[in-house]
Amino acid sequence: MMLRASLHTHVKLCGFEYCKGRFMYYNVFYFSGKAVSKKSTVITVRLSRRDLERMEAVRALEKVERSTLLKEFIENGLSQRVIHLYQKEKLTAGRAAEILGVPLREFLERLEKEGVPVNWDSESVKEYLKARYGEPSVAQSGV
Repeated sequence: MMLRASLHTHVKLCGFEYCKGRFMYYNVFYFSGKAVSKKSTVITVRLSRRDLERMEAVRALEKVERSTLLKEFIENGLSQRVIHLYQKEKLTAGRAAEILGVPLREFLERLEKEGVPVNWDSESVKEYLKARYGEPSVAQSGV
């Protein structure tokens, strides 16, 4: 991820800093999940001065690298957005878990933690329960 901030002050990020015109460019390398990946994609994000100042305030309090903070923001925001899409029934539980890169069980636990009702009629949830607990009992099938 590449951040472009309209500031004249020089701030180092991940050891990379360069100036082009009146904009500062910061290189941020996004690593997939918790494992460090050798491949990274550079994207450009334009932040307002206000957003950068708010991010810096949090960063100073937590004493973390800007890149670490941005990755946490992305992960948390993505998780919230996926849960929102699941609530609006635009995603199945299985697809939501896949997007987040977590097992279905972990996604269902996140839903429970957030107080989001689970759609137990979803095929992916039924398949998960079947794989985890086997076929429904005689009492459940009505026989």
